[in-house]
Amino acid sequence: MIRAIFLLLLFASTLKAQLLQDPVSKAQITQGLTNLYQYDFKESTAIFNSLKAKYPRHPAPYLLLAMQWEQQYFPLKDHPAQSRLYLTHLEKAYELAQQQYDEDETNLEASFFCTASLGFLAAYEADEQNFMKVVSYAKKAYSFLKIGLQNTEKQPEFLYSTGMYNYYSVAYPELHPVLKPFMFLFQDGNKRLGLNQLEAGTRKTTFVKNESLFYMGYVQNKYEGNPLRALAYNQILSENFPNNHWYLLQRAELLTLAGKFEEAEPFIDKMESLKSPYYTGAAYTLRGMREEVERKDLRKAEYLYTKSTHFPFEERLTKDIRGLAYLGLARISYREKKYHLFKKYLKQSADFIEYKNSLIEYKRLNHGK
Repeated sequence: MIRAIFLLLLFASTLKAQLLQDPVSKAQITQGLTNLYQYDFKESTAIFNSLKAKYPRHPAPYLLLAMQWEQQYFPLKDHPAQSRLYLTHLEKAYELAQQQYDEDETNLEASFFCTASLGFLAAYEADEQNFMKVVSYAKKAYSFLKIGLQNTEKQPEFLYSTGMYNYYSVAYPELHPVLKPFMFLFQDGNKRLGLNQLEAGTRKTTFVKNESLFYMGYVQNKYEGNPLRALAYNQILSENFPNNHWYLLQRAELLTLAGKFEEAEPFIDKMESLKSPYYTGAAYTLRGMREEVERKDLRKAEYLYTKSTHFPFEERLTKDIRGLAYLGLARISYREKKYHLFKKYLKQSADFIEYKNSLIEYKRLNHGK
């Protein structure tokens, strides 16, 4: 989730800027983001396009449109035409921001847009497993990101980007060792400090509050192994944006991982109603966990887990859930003394799991084989 380090910093500035000085435009941006998070894409498109017409040389509308494309056409890899336009929007945002920065290197707002656009480009390449391109974009963005690292006291909105950098600059290379040789290029991070800054961001930020909430929940679940604590952050998002598919998926998963199976059921139903193979596959896994853990119906759990593996997975949001299915199949096979299947499923799970609790479970099962 490298994109998390670089998400929308553009609104953090209190410095002079034509677009952000305009109260009408600022209100439009806020409304457009609300429409985007609520999946009212028709309205958000109209707002972002009107901003682009009004400010054709400003990077903000292009970055906003890219943000929308990412959710509207999720996952982008399944929509080649929209994927190309997504990259075009990001490259245009970076080009315009770079021009502004070259004209005035004290223009912090321009540096924010450079960071954000480069961050989305890096994240796209991370999803494609193009790690050398990730490093290239990250290196370019880092010179701009350092501004935020130095200004959290002056501007609370920096808590999000700084918290994500401090946390992920340590956590991400731990999971992806191929990046470790390149980390000397960057300032050392601090996971504890990053977590504290992210938590503060959920309370003190305005424009990046939703991102702070989402990734605080994500970090608590994936890296800290605490889905119950993560639920508190997701609940705010789920209540404010009930139509958002990402928040819906996160809630269903967190409730299941926390053992709140009955509460998870209506959210899993909504996931299936989306008619997306990615959400449907994840729903089968979560239903399988309830059958295995709560109802002790191993036959039904095995059926659901197996069925879930017939659906595609998405690198960022459902890959770990696929890993949960294979771990479930491994547990069932072990109980039934089908050791050849146990070894097969355990080996398959290793290609998907990154959650702290899943890695602990994998080691436990592997040790007991």
